[in-house]
Amino acid sequence: MKIVLAVDEDKRTIVKRTGQSAYFAIYEDEKFLELIPNNHHDGGHHHSHDSHEEHTNSHRKDVEALKGCDIILVRAVGENMKEALESVGLTIKKIREKHGVSADEVVKNFLAGNI
Repeated sequence: MKIVLAVDEDKRTIVKRTGQSAYFAIYEDEKFLELIPNNHHDGGHHHSHDSHEEHTNSHRKDVEALKGCDIILVRAVGENMKEALESVGLTIKKIREKHGVSADEVVKNFLAGNI
């Protein structure tokens, strides 16, 4: 199972808002595979889109690299990002801080059935 988490610049801390993450960390079960940069991070996220559809399509381009992954574990996700993630086949599962602060912690808790 390929698991995605939205992480900060330190490449391990879970961020609160998925669309504002610096990277998407991808795991295959407990094994870390890679980091995918989030182009909406650090000035790339502009809300000047003319429509909801344009904003969603902007996010969709950013998450295209997550195709083939199974699930994303998130603390919070906006409607446009939610639609974009679902469009590439990801199941979205909400997590809380008690499930872990780092990506490694959250993945272990998820796989152990604690989430």
